[in-house]
Amino acid sequence: MDNSGYNESSSVSYLNCNEGIQFDGRSYALFDPNFKIYEAFSINFQLRTFAHDGLILWIDDPLPESSFTIEIQNRQLIARAVVDGQPFSVRTDFTKNRLCDGVWHCVQVRLEGSLLSMKVDMRQYCKTEPRAHSIDMRGPLFIAGYSEKYSPTYLSVRSNDFFQGHLRNLKINEKQIEWLAPRLTAAARQFYHISSQIISTNAEQSFLNAPAFNKSFIETA
Repeated sequence: MDNSGYNESSSVSYLNCNEGIQFDGRSYALFDPNFKIYEAFSINFQLRTFAHDGLILWIDDPLPESSFTIEIQNRQLIARAVVDGQPFSVRTDFTKNRLCDGVWHCVQVRLEGSLLSMKVDMRQYCKTEPRAHSIDMRGPLFIAGYSEKYSPTYLSVRSNDFFQGHLRNLKINEKQIEWLAPRLTAAARQFYHISSQIISTNAEQSFLNAPAFNKSFIETA
């Protein structure tokens, strides 16, 4: 666990108590500011929530356009990889409200080459993307949200909301994570951002005012 960039606005919380760590939908934790995924990545955790939408994990490498995301969208859990601009994902197919019911659910997600697999409780989901030949991405790995310095693309993150609920028993690449340090963020989700790089205020304003820019971009799944 890397605590770079944390200050008095963050405090350590431990993951393996019965209640885990509570996120309020306005906070996030930075697990590692320079996390690397090379060929394979795995994560195991338990979640408990009533929220129908929310970001659980996000790592982004804008050059090349690659990312990995786990999020709840419309009461379904989705794991999504983008490799060199090519997205592929797996999602649950729960009926009614089985995931967002306020009880603990076990989640395992693994990305290995062109294979993306997810197990939620006893259900298994898999997707193979033959165009994803190799995986090599590096960037900040965020839990439950992200810093206001970043704005994910719609290709990477679909949910407007940060995670609201509890997480516990977190393992990343088979390593038990004992603690995180949630902190508040002022990030505002805007789908018309097409770059996840940090943009200065003046540069961003010039870009938004450009005649060719169309804020009425239609979101597609």
